[in-house]
Amino acid sequence: MVNNVQWAIISLSLFAAAFNVEIFRSGIEAVPRTTVEAAEALGYTRLKSYLYIVLPLAIRVCLPALNNNLVNLLKTTTLAYAIAVPETLYAVKQIWSESQNVSEMMVVLLATYGILVGILVWLMHRWERTLRIPGYGR
Repeated sequence: MVNNVQWAIISLSLFAAAFNVEIFRSGIEAVPRTTVEAAEALGYTRLKSYLYIVLPLAIRVCLPALNNNLVNLLKTTTLAYAIAVPETLYAVKQIWSESQNVSEMMVVLLATYGILVGILVWLMHRWERTLRIPGYGR
């Protein structure tokens, strides 16, 4: 049937998807209605106006919130420990239970998550900068 790792993937995917749907909905609503009307006035169908105009603008608006959601999801992966999925917290707990070095292993865990979050934020920030519209926003 379904093992622990698969349950963790399914549950974390559903958890993130619930927030991502709301992020994308708010991003689409952030695009002014006049933009859609202007696209339709230029002869775009409703589908093409959403595909070529609204969605590219909405994705640019959504990226900061998606970045926050990805960081939250990365930190939430420690919940997989509750169902015995071997992830970083599980591995650290195995090491400290064998050698009684809890404080050192907690520092290692903090540094690991700090580095992972830092890399993710750096990558998402670069992506945001490449998709930035000149003269719009900052």
